[in-house]
Amino acid sequence: MDADSAPASGGRAVACPGALVGRGAGPVRGPAAGRRAALRGGRRLKRLVGFQYRADGLYCEGVRLADLAARYGTPLYVYSAGVIRDRYRRLSAAFAALRPRLYYAVKANANLSLLKLLKDEGAGFDVVSGGELARALAAGADPARVVFAGVGKTEAELTEALAARIGWFNAESADELARLNALASAAGRRPRVALRLNPDVEPDTHPHVRTGGGRSKFGFPLDEALSLLRSWDRFPALDLGGVHLHIGSQLADPAATLRALDVALDVIARDPRLTVLDLGGGFPVPYRESDAYPSIEAFAAPIVAKLGAWLGRLTFHLEPGRYLMAEAGALVTTVQAVKIMAGRRVVVVDTGLHHLLRPALYNAYHRVLPLARAAPAGVPADVVGPICESSDVLARERRLPELRPGEGLALMEAGAYGFSMASQYNAQVRPAEVLVTGEGARLIRRRETYAELMAPERECLDA
Repeated sequence: MDADSAPASGGRAVACPGALVGRGAGPVRGPAAGRRAALRGGRRLKRLVGFQYRADGLYCEGVRLADLAARYGTPLYVYSAGVIRDRYRRLSAAFAALRPRLYYAVKANANLSLLKLLKDEGAGFDVVSGGELARALAAGADPARVVFAGVGKTEAELTEALAARIGWFNAESADELARLNALASAAGRRPRVALRLNPDVEPDTHPHVRTGGGRSKFGFPLDEALSLLRSWDRFPALDLGGVHLHIGSQLADPAATLRALDVALDVIARDPRLTVLDLGGGFPVPYRESDAYPSIEAFAAPIVAKLGAWLGRLTFHLEPGRYLMAEAGALVTTVQAVKIMAGRRVVVVDTGLHHLLRPALYNAYHRVLPLARAAPAGVPADVVGPICESSDVLARERRLPELRPGEGLALMEAGAYGFSMASQYNAQVRPAEVLVTGEGARLIRRRETYAELMAPERECLDA
């Protein structure tokens, strides 16, 4: 454990489905109390670690992962409630001087129980589809605390969001503005709108998650945004109120964000109607042991310094997703076979790209840990899934112990863009999900069944 880490509390316990059990199931402090505790005189916070080894294996908080695998089966997503709360409070404290409103990016992980947990912490929600809006509302979100972003909102989705009276639309094209204006006028609504700017800033991150470059599909080029501001009377049913930025994910440092802010602030300075600046998200998390990203406090500090002079003129929004969820989750899997291919050890497990797409899509790295504590073997191993695709490789060249069928592994830092990107490819059911709080755990999504795979088709079979 490094100097910036602190273990989660709790001892060994076995999870019970459907309810929290044990000492860890007690009341949780509200967001205000959490922020007060987090600030502690401005000192950098210790980073709560939800997954750690003990003498008898790998634990999530106070629950052994092997016990969860035995109770619920695998593949199984396991989340630490303590880590989610810790990251929310830590991010809130890092940006506290700006008094921001936090909108959780639902696309990172849309499980209803996790949305409710964040709602109870004080979060609003950033949604990018009608389905994500429906999920946020089902979790009890205040519609006024919902921001609807996304480059391809349909007429049906805009209509649903207007009917729900959500707080903000982050618009990304003139066609979207015209459509929303017509729908709002017909419905007798006047929704608040922010323009998503494309600042033509290329952050240092994977090309697939860069969203602020000039060739990106996202947002308005600066010239078009300024033209729209000058001719806003074309949209009398829309209440122009702000600008939105989101230049990418896993940003290596705040430099690109600061350059994008220069563009946004120049636009805001020209138009007194613009009173909200939505900074988006993109805050980095470590996936590799060697990753040396700045802490959230270090990332936030120059941003807070730049924007401090705008307090009173502007209200600030943040849209964290990965930062809150990635380190809170692990995908637990069971070894099915071990074989040697061209001198290389290949470990076949019961999960794959259909449950964790990131390695195949982004060449993303996830740590692989055995559920039982053991010394690594001399021969590195590739960890592969059951899917009929050569890209179904979850990890390459990893030092793992000798493994046999039936033994368990955990793919770490899988809480964000894990289950939310899962599919039913090869007619595979999606995993169950479990939430751990202290020494207790509960099922928050049951495993799908074959009947559910076919249900939308059966009624059409003989039509």
